[in-house]
Formats: sequence, structure tokens, C-alpha cells
Amino acid sequence: RVGDIFGVLPDVGGDDRRAPTAYVRVPLGDGGVVTTISAPVVNRFADPVRGEIQRPLAAAPAVTLTLGASAEYAPANRTFARNVRVTLRSAATDTQQVRLVLSVPAGLAADSADRTITLPPGAERSVDVALRGRLAPGRHVMRATASVGGQSFGAGYSVIDYDHIRPQYMYRPATLALQAVDVTLPSRSNIAYVQGVGDNVAPALSQLGFTVTIVDPAKLATTPLADYAAVVVGPRAYESSVDLVAQNGKLLEYAKNGGTVVVQYGQYEMARPGMLPFPITLGRPASRVTIEEAPVTVLDASNQVMMSPNTIRAGDFDNWVQERGLYMPSAFDSAWKPVLQMNDPNEPPNQGGLLVATYGRGTYVYTTLSLFRQLPAANPGAARLFTNLISAGQARPVTP
Repeated sequence: RVGDIFGVLPDVGGDDRRAPTAYVRVPLGDGGVVTTISAPVVNRFADPVRGEIQRPLAAAPAVTLTLGASAEYAPANRTFARNVRVTLRSAATDTQQVRLVLSVPAGLAADSADRTITLPPGAERSVDVALRGRLAPGRHVMRATASVGGQSFGAGYSVIDYDHIRPQYMYRPATLALQAVDVTLPSRSNIAYVQGVGDNVAPALSQLGFTVTIVDPAKLATTPLADYAAVVVGPRAYESSVDLVAQNGKLLEYAKNGGTVVVQYGQYEMARPGMLPFPITLGRPASRVTIEEAPVTVLDASNQVMMSPNTIRAGDFDNWVQERGLYMPSAFDSAWKPVLQMNDPNEPPNQGGLLVATYGRGTYVYTTLSLFRQLPAANPGAARLFTNLISAGQARPVTP
């Protein structure tokens, strides 16, 4: 005989934020001995191309809600105006009248902090919330809560679904951390951005106040790069785009004529002749610094990228996530000026994390620091450092 389906909803405050698969208990017994077998409840169906598909049944709350991101930047002590999207999902079989309540940080106000939303069975609804005000420096948290039938819900999920694994439902609290960062932008803050792999840097730069134009690598040949204060290339962009490799000469020419180019980390393709203005060498395996708290030594405190428009201090390397740097050059041409030195415990020091060079009349920056992880996490020090990299070729910064 078959027992009850069971499954425990995740505690979003714990380490495991996955929604468990629902299981069924099947007691088997004979002669007074009972054994219970647990098996996942699976929906099986046929796909004309892939054949039989199995999807385990996952437990879910009656209402889940998510915010567009878990962390964003906000300029500190400046007028703040931004729309935040709240998405609600129903796992109920009946239409629900859901009360959505928003708790916003001190200094901000929402256009409507309390509203009622009709949520049909299995439906998804999105609400845009307008936030206005001013934030002091620091981390501020906005929280969304849904109430229905005497119950309150404050978490939502995203789905990780690939052919080679079972779907995973990853839960997180319905919160948005706004990092109000004290950052000075350069006098020219319009940049062209060539996206890389898994790249969420451009939205973070926009949140800081940069005017960001996404440029398709295939259209670099016809893009007037001279109109931009800097060109930024995302992580592993050269590996993922043959068009970018083909148009690399356009970026080198832009720098040679006085522009600023900032290239984020690549892999072994970056050591090929002609990729960078001056050669680098990568070891096999390439060097990396995996300890987020690894000490950082400043080799050249007078370098522009450490001084202007923001003074970079030791505290700007605090609270990094996942790593310091990866695929770091083990050797490089003398035209490159190393700025920082770091290493994991019991590893030799590496000076290839941030390289700056004068190229013609312009400035070329190559960095293997994991800034592509720090900016989406809204690390304040990384915001100031990245701003300085973009500003490396500009002489007279101003506060916007």
C-alpha cells in the first residue's frame, strides 16, 4: 500500500536552499516485519526528440516571490530613483488575493508599499515598485512579504534546468541589498561595453552612474569608438567571440589614438601574439588566487588606477567573494606596469592581477582580478577600483 507524499520546504536561512523532491513512502510487510521504501514522485512524459523525460515533483509554498536581483549598487548621498520588479508565483489550486508588503530602507520611499494582487492558480504576476529618495553610505536591505490566508511568505526560487541533471529549485529570501557606495565618476562616463561569458558587469556599472552602451563584436568595425571615454571588454569575451578576435585591431587602434581600453580576464587565448598590445605568459596550470581574503600588496601607489578619481585603500579589498583573481599572467613584457601583488598561502607572489600600459597616446588595462564576480555582488571597493580602471586615461575627474 502507498503512504502519504511528503516533502519538507527549505529553510532559506540555512546552507541548503534547494527545494527537495517530494517522496512517497511505501510500507512493505509480511509476517509482522515491515520495511518502508521511499521513492521520488516523478512525472514521466514523452518528447518526440529526446524520448522519455522524467521530472520529479518538487514541494513549493502556496506563494513564492522574488526580486529582480539580490544586490545592486546605489550612489551614496545622491538622489536615488529606480524601479524594482517583484515577481509572485502561485503553487495553489485556487485564486488567491495576495497582500504584498514592502519594507524599504530608511531614506527611501516606495510608490506603494502595501498592495493587493489577484493571483490565479499556478499563475505568475510581476509588480514594478518605484523607489525614490537618498541613501547614506552602507548596505541597506529592501524586503518583500506576501500574505494570504493567514500565512506569510518571504522567499522565492529560480530554476536550474539542464538536460544532463534533474531540475533544481534554488530558494532565496525576497530581499534586495542596496549597497550605497561613495564613488566619484570621471568627467566623461560614457563607455562602450563588449560582453563576455556569464557577464553581469554592465548593469552594475549603470547602477553606479555610467552611461553604458552594449556593443556587438560583429559591429565593432562600424562603431565610432572615439565617441566613448573607454571601451570595456567582458570576461572571456575573446574566447567566446570570433568577431571580437577579428576586430581586435580596432580596439588597439582606438587605444593607440588616445582611448582607454579595459580588458577583463581571458584564458590561454590572451597569450597569443597580437591579442594584447604587449605579450604575457600564462603557466600551465595558470596562476590564480582562490582565497578571497588573501592579502593584497600595492606595488605602485602612485599609479593613476590607485589614485583617481577614487583613492584606493586597503579596505577596498575587503569582503570579496569566491576569489581574488584567475588565469593570472606568470610573466609579462616590461611595457606592462604591475600595480598589485597577491598569492594564496604557500604559493609564490603573483603580480599579474592588474597590468597597466601606455599604448601610443592611450591607456590599456588588462586585469585578471575577479571583478566580474565582485560587481554583481555590489562590493563597494570593487566599484571604486573598476571606476578608476575606466578612468585610467582621463586627467581631470569630477564628482557627478
